[in-house]
Amino acid sequence: WELPMFLSPGTHAYKFIVDRKWITDPDNPVMRDNGNGSFNSYLGIGDTMTFRLSGFQTAGKVYLAGSFNGWNPNELLMDKTDNGWKLTYHLAPGLHEYKFIVDGQWMPDPANPESVGEGIFENSVLTFRPNYTFTLAMFTDAKKVIVTGSFNGWREDACAMTLKDGVWACPVFLSPGKHTYKFIVDGQWMVDPANEVWEANAQGTGNSVLWVEP
Repeated sequence: WELPMFLSPGTHAYKFIVDRKWITDPDNPVMRDNGNGSFNSYLGIGDTMTFRLSGFQTAGKVYLAGSFNGWNPNELLMDKTDNGWKLTYHLAPGLHEYKFIVDGQWMPDPANPESVGEGIFENSVLTFRPNYTFTLAMFTDAKKVIVTGSFNGWREDACAMTLKDGVWACPVFLSPGKHTYKFIVDGQWMVDPANEVWEANAQGTGNSVLWVEP
């Protein structure tokens, strides 16, 4: 039996259903506990990312969970190493949030300074395989600059920019097509002063427009 399909880059869990009976792929040795008492076959496409957690040598089990696996806490069991834990995983390009689960305790990545949220809702953030860098060459006295737009659901707590050599910058992954965006400088929303392309919005303040070629 066969079925041609298009699969995007990343990790895909799957099973076959043979006369209503669910089975894993007998030709694929890669299987994981799906957290629901059974196993799924897994297929990875594209580039991989190795997640690492240093220390916690006395922990019994450490899991990885994030936006890339639906925050399933019992699926991605990490491997113990001489100095910590690691897991290599196929990721799609883009922005991902994640946490480690050490013996049932959720925690952000202590080695990653980029995060969103606060307290128990704080998640570590990484941009995998960025293909564009937003820049803002002013406001060097600002304390916090964010870039937000249609590419991340206009979130105000993601894509924090970093100041270097007088320029604020944030690398992101943008899919081909049209993207609208703005900067938030110490809480003040503004269009991109270096981009003459903009369009009207519902607030009457306008959004900057960026086109990404395939």
